[in-house]
Amino acid sequence: MLGTIIIISIAILLIGFNLYIRVSTLKYIKTLMDKGIRFGWEQLISSKRWQEEVVEKYPNDADFLNRFRKQVLSTALLFIIVIIIVLVLLFSWRSIYL
Repeated sequence: MLGTIIIISIAILLIGFNLYIRVSTLKYIKTLMDKGIRFGWEQLISSKRWQEEVVEKYPNDADFLNRFRKQVLSTALLFIIVIIIVLVLLFSWRSIYL
């Protein structure tokens, strides 16, 4: 019974996380596409490259771009935390029931 509750909780957590990502970033992505702003993951991850290659190229949208970058990086961190929580729950559940 407890195992079923854990599995259902994990599934709900992952579905909720997926919806959060989609809703929060789709607005940003639509605006970026409308403005024709393009960049790569390498630029997004590197603060130096982000500033030199993206923000300086689109100075009028610097605030928006920095908010988008913060959103993506915080979402990635949240994803890693969720995965760690899921793994800890699964391993603890496995050790309890096996």
